[in-house]
Amino acid sequence: MLNIRFAPNFYHLFLELSIHERFAAAAKIGIDAVEWHFPYEIDKQELKSLLDEYGIEFTYCVVPPEKIDGSYVTVRGLGAQPGKQEEFKRSADLALEYIHHCDFYSINVGAGPIPQGEEKQRCLDVYIENIDYISTNAGNHRCKFLLEPVCAHRIKNWPMQKMAEARKIVNSLGKKNVGLVYDTFHMRYEETGTLTDIMDEFWPLIGYFQIGNPPDRNEPGVGELDLIWLVRRAIQKGYKGAIGMELDPSSDTWSSLLWMNEFGYKVDQNSRP
Repeated sequence: MLNIRFAPNFYHLFLELSIHERFAAAAKIGIDAVEWHFPYEIDKQELKSLLDEYGIEFTYCVVPPEKIDGSYVTVRGLGAQPGKQEEFKRSADLALEYIHHCDFYSINVGAGPIPQGEEKQRCLDVYIENIDYISTNAGNHRCKFLLEPVCAHRIKNWPMQKMAEARKIVNSLGKKNVGLVYDTFHMRYEETGTLTDIMDEFWPLIGYFQIGNPPDRNEPGVGELDLIWLVRRAIQKGYKGAIGMELDPSSDTWSSLLWMNEFGYKVDQNSRP
């Protein structure tokens, strides 16, 4: 039995393969949970069939952001964009269809950067309104609706770049299904103090745990953080979800995941389809 469940992100990993092949490749090495920013690129029935076929749980995605030239844009979200509340609701309704049909574990309600000329507080007011909409309309579903502070190194002018800023929003809503993402990459660039202290301070609100090693958002062993030590500590504290791998492989996917064999996975070049 695997003692730690890891969930690769299909927007960052297994990019050598088509999206359908990624599910098979992940299952082949022992994966039973995945992330993918944009599952809406395939039909929800098709996604459910893939999850069922390979025995995989869908752990994390984002509310559909804006499309430019027919493609979703990762650096933008609709959550904190004044004047786009109706567009957000349409995106949220689509996300809720997938959440219910495929039993998602969590979803990131992306804020998007503060538009030029807008006041930050106005954006935050809209964000609270939109999070309330999607989290309320989920009913009693288990899905967690999460806020992720984004470091300025990644995206400038995000309306919340520190965990304390996101906590204020979560507390203002006061909902059990609204929480925070603990993302090692963003916090390393933005926060003061150790990631251990940050884990302890925000623990009651942390709904999902993601790893990525600065400076280049790589896998464990490539970068300056001991990601596995942080993972083990989270599990010791009682974290029950899969560990999201929102990271860019330093080489090909399989070579970059060899460290997973320590935890019972079966990664080698022969596992590549």
